[in-house]
Amino acid sequence: MEFPDPELKAYVFQTAPPMHPAWLEYEKELEKRGPPPTYESVLQRQPIYAQECREIHSRLMAPGARDHALSQGVEKREFTIPSSLDGTAIPILQLDLAENQSQDPEVVIIYYHGGGLVIGEADSEEHSCRHLMKSGVERVRLYSVGYRLMPTWAASVCLSDSMDGFNALRSKTGKTIIVGSSSGGQMASAVSQAAPIGTVHGVLLRCPVTADRPSGIEYIPERLQPYHTSATPSFVNSLLGYLLRDVPRDGLERLPLEATRQEIQHLPRTWIQLATNDTLYSDGLCYAMILRDAGVEVQIALEKGWPHTFWLKAHEMPQSLEAEKRMIDGLKWILE
Repeated sequence: MEFPDPELKAYVFQTAPPMHPAWLEYEKELEKRGPPPTYESVLQRQPIYAQECREIHSRLMAPGARDHALSQGVEKREFTIPSSLDGTAIPILQLDLAENQSQDPEVVIIYYHGGGLVIGEADSEEHSCRHLMKSGVERVRLYSVGYRLMPTWAASVCLSDSMDGFNALRSKTGKTIIVGSSSGGQMASAVSQAAPIGTVHGVLLRCPVTADRPSGIEYIPERLQPYHTSATPSFVNSLLGYLLRDVPRDGLERLPLEATRQEIQHLPRTWIQLATNDTLYSDGLCYAMILRDAGVEVQIALEKGWPHTFWLKAHEMPQSLEAEKRMIDGLKWILE
């Protein structure tokens, strides 16, 4: 088999494509509002970011708003599970359709939010989670895992909490789908690789982190180095620069892109959404390359001319809604 797959090789960009005109207009509007707030530390930012997400979701789903329907017919529950490391309570957000609440789910979605492992909570991407709930696929229940964050906790704790979430919440009788956004995609990929064979029905990744190119080319497997091109200046934009770490891999032994063929050949269908104007673009594309080379079914959705997880920044844009709809299409493909 040719490596990389010719379809995926065609998605390699040496420089970022032109930014979509709608995003450039959005940036102009942001500039009119003045400079973004600054924070003394990420610890100061963490609770502010979480509250901002809640306020945005409330506005988006208010009566009369475009996404008001997402607030209807969905039952929300919050609880905790104990960490296997130290017993710490890990927050969990649970969503069920009201019509299905008394029935066991046919599909369990375990969701990992993004935020560079330094910001975000279990409900910080609830808007996207509700889109998944309203996808119309079978009887679905969603759990979002509020793993602990750096720098208070090591990245290994983030990963342990994520794995604990999977072990505690996965379906024993139905289908379990793992979903991850950005650094949550790193958690989702790592969990899928570590999960017992046959326990994951599918994986859905959105602009996932899978590698640590900014720390050095040596952190990209040699055969992938010619194709990992996005950690370069043309892919930098107002939404995301380089994902710089204090120590390589945030101190983890390895990242998902470094898995061997034997470690990934059993993985289920995987759907990956990529934004081309994103320094992390090649992380997801190269991960697709090694999955397909190992015989895993992979489907790519390309958001050409758009920056990293733009749907989380500019929710009101019609293109963001289209990106959410493509996520739902990805879920349906996984469940075919």
